[in-house]
Amino acid sequence: MKTLFLSYGTGPHQAEVQYAVRCLAVHSQLSPADVLVYTDTPDYFDGLSACIQHIPASQWTDWGGPQNFNHRRKIQALQHALQASAGPVLLLDGDTWLRKPLSLLQDRIGPGCGVMHIREGLISAVQSPLYQQLRQLLQSPSGQQAGIPLQSWMWNAGVIGLHPQQLPLLQDVLQLTDLLCRHSSLHILEQLAFSWVLSQRIHLQEAADVVFHYWPPYLHKPFRRKLPAVLTQAGTLPLNRQVQFLYSHRPRPGLARRGKVICKRLLEAVGLLQGYCRSSEW
Repeated sequence: MKTLFLSYGTGPHQAEVQYAVRCLAVHSQLSPADVLVYTDTPDYFDGLSACIQHIPASQWTDWGGPQNFNHRRKIQALQHALQASAGPVLLLDGDTWLRKPLSLLQDRIGPGCGVMHIREGLISAVQSPLYQQLRQLLQSPSGQQAGIPLQSWMWNAGVIGLHPQQLPLLQDVLQLTDLLCRHSSLHILEQLAFSWVLSQRIHLQEAADVVFHYWPPYLHKPFRRKLPAVLTQAGTLPLNRQVQFLYSHRPRPGLARRGKVICKRLLEAVGLLQGYCRSSEW
């Protein structure tokens, strides 16, 4: 199984990808050949224990499609990697870290099955401004062309693991994304397309027990601010201590937040709490 990260352009996401790749070693002893980083800034990742593949800026522009949709590039990059791989490819967002060995996901990815990060909730049920806009889109005359019922499940696309036999499905994901992008600029349109196409065609399973995705802003923003200093400090340590030092700084909920999450889970289990978007902390 190949593990794929993407980094295009310059910015704080580069440090996140570097951090994610370096922290893989805590739980998974992977060959550098099995960890791919597609990037237009290969010099930034020089020395990383991974296969750094230079994808020129012009290719990233092309992968953005007619609407230059940022996350459309994930679909095309995954297509590119699967075409070159004899086995499954696991695409991880840069803002992720491992809870357990990646090998636990191998049995969940095959010709008839795959993984996404977590099943967030029913499109019709999640109460957030973003999901409200999504419902408005799907109920509009233009959005109805997509044919996605509001009672569909939304899956988080921070992790996507597929088998090469599922390559044709990615063309369907791409076409659906382009259709949606013609009528909306919501940033989760590729996630919606992945969720709908894959859930209809293969058996999807969650990867949240193995991969933590720290996209919630209360985790993501503070970590981005401190990450450059953490990476710099790690560089002053002996090599055998760097990975554990980096991993010790991983973004995760504090004790008070974890207590709230436990309460929410209990309320959800007895049907007293509905409409929340599930994430790693759930």
